[in-house]
Amino acid sequence: MEARGLPTLMISTLWEISEANKPPRTCFLDFPLGCPAGKPHQIEQQREILRTALKLAPQFDPEHWEIKTLPFQWSADGSRAWEEEVRQLYLNGGFAMAKSHIDAHRQKGDSLAGREREFAIKCNC
Repeated sequence: MEARGLPTLMISTLWEISEANKPPRTCFLDFPLGCPAGKPHQIEQQREILRTALKLAPQFDPEHWEIKTLPFQWSADGSRAWEEEVRQLYLNGGFAMAKSHIDAHRQKGDSLAGREREFAIKCNC
């Protein structure tokens, strides 16, 4: 896409991988792996993260590769307790966490059908 002139933007939760691969226009979000657009079911936070990343996109210098850090924290108090949660996920296979996510999806609903307008992106062309 880049080679054909279509700029891309990546939101990464893995600094080291992004630094090793150097994708153009990379924003780093210091959130757990699998949450590059924010916390599950936190629609306003997700939208704000995407808006912020898109606002940063024109600021990237094509001659100088860099990662821009997004100004969001997983916990309001700045706690990094989520790191232990992720560590436990890898240690025990993540079955308890996966079950809690499945239960949350059942309560909230998995389907976007009928909710498409919530996810529409308006072009300013």
